[in-house]
Amino acid sequence: MAKLLMALLLLMAAMGPACAVAPTSRAETSAALERYRQEFAKVKGTATVPSTSDRNYILFADVMRRVLAEHVKPSPPQVLVEKAVAGLQKKKKDEPGANDRALTEAALDAMLSSLDPYSSFLDSEHFRYMREQTQGEFGGLGIEVTMDDDSGLIRVVSPIDGSPAARAGLRTGDLITKIDELQVKGLNLRDAVARMRGPVGTSVALTMRRTANDSPFRVSLTRAVVKIQPVRYRLEGDVAYIRIAAFNQQTAHSLDEAVEDMRRQSNGKLAGAVVDLRNNPGGLLDQAVNVADRFLEGVDIVSVRGRDPDENRRYTGTPGDLLAGLPVVVLVNSGSASASEIVAGALQDHSRALLFGTRSYGKGSVQTISSLTGDIGIRLTTARYFRPSGALVDCFGISPNLEIKPTNGNTEETHPDPATCDPNAPPPPPARAWKMEELCPDVAATEPKPDADRPMECAVAAIRTRLMGTLIGRP
Repeated sequence: MAKLLMALLLLMAAMGPACAVAPTSRAETSAALERYRQEFAKVKGTATVPSTSDRNYILFADVMRRVLAEHVKPSPPQVLVEKAVAGLQKKKKDEPGANDRALTEAALDAMLSSLDPYSSFLDSEHFRYMREQTQGEFGGLGIEVTMDDDSGLIRVVSPIDGSPAARAGLRTGDLITKIDELQVKGLNLRDAVARMRGPVGTSVALTMRRTANDSPFRVSLTRAVVKIQPVRYRLEGDVAYIRIAAFNQQTAHSLDEAVEDMRRQSNGKLAGAVVDLRNNPGGLLDQAVNVADRFLEGVDIVSVRGRDPDENRRYTGTPGDLLAGLPVVVLVNSGSASASEIVAGALQDHSRALLFGTRSYGKGSVQTISSLTGDIGIRLTTARYFRPSGALVDCFGISPNLEIKPTNGNTEETHPDPATCDPNAPPPPPARAWKMEELCPDVAATEPKPDADRPMECAVAAIRTRLMGTLIGRP
């Protein structure tokens, strides 16, 4: 199975300062850190062990203590050091002349990346990149990717709307086999992502396969500043279509403006809304809460639970519904992740919307991005979130009320494997399901065109015919 998401777009984050928190077992932690100092000297080939006042050692110790105290799942200190030492050894083998700072960063990267697919060390370039994404503008190709374990290749999770990748026609499920002339097989995900990034205006060639058995094809993409327009919209007759591409600092405000404009265009006679979250990889937690709140009254939206019960948070909406109870359909697919799943799960649990499409990705964890010294930082998974019903999204995703697969042949889906993601996690209860014949019989009876957007067509038809409200109200 494919590993969980990582890469070119921040999925969901909280920003916070770096701080060392007292570990639960000082003796065990001290022993592990002493071992790290000894192994560091061995890797360097010197008898001089780093001092406890050495700035690189202080950096490593601070991050390790933070992991022990704050990561969502406990890890033994000695196991963390084993991973760090493996990173040291690999760095020394690959770059025999690496200095102490480079070795330390390699140790941190190996330790953090071993925790889960989202935790990582952020060097100055990646730390700047993460901050840019939350502001809605960054340079690159505009794709989010994951490592595909079965093939050893890089799999596209989703292209970002309007990005070079989207304009080149890349799709969810596409496999990247080469970056320029370099074979992807054998690269780790971090190195592959680094090779796809580069100065704005430069080009990179990707060799792709649509599925594992398809013939390869080659696309050339020019790196660009990717400006994420979080909300796009239009009227489908009297139905508002709202495409939310990402959850950045402008999303909730842009949603307000979109609804106001469409209400004005329709002379105040909107029949309902289709909220399209397909291939939306997420973004900021507060924006997800604000968007869900636009459609809900003062009800629970999401709860976030970490290691420390005192730090658990429940997010509740405020009175007022932006669409005054009009019917809403949310479109989701396997590229809908994180913040998208918060919105979809809250609206589904409170029977405020029906979900059409395919199962969402299943990324229900929160990463805290913290600044360390200078311009570097870490991204650490500190909590998981739960739907209002109490269901866990992580590993399982959110199942639609009406499953409709795309008609363009792009049926590849990317999900974490619950068995490896968290074998102890309880699966959510099945969603109440309908068929197309019940909600949009005319669309179901029509032979789809190759480029038809069946989930969208069915959603608009269900809202116009008022069948949604009739069926949802049945026991």
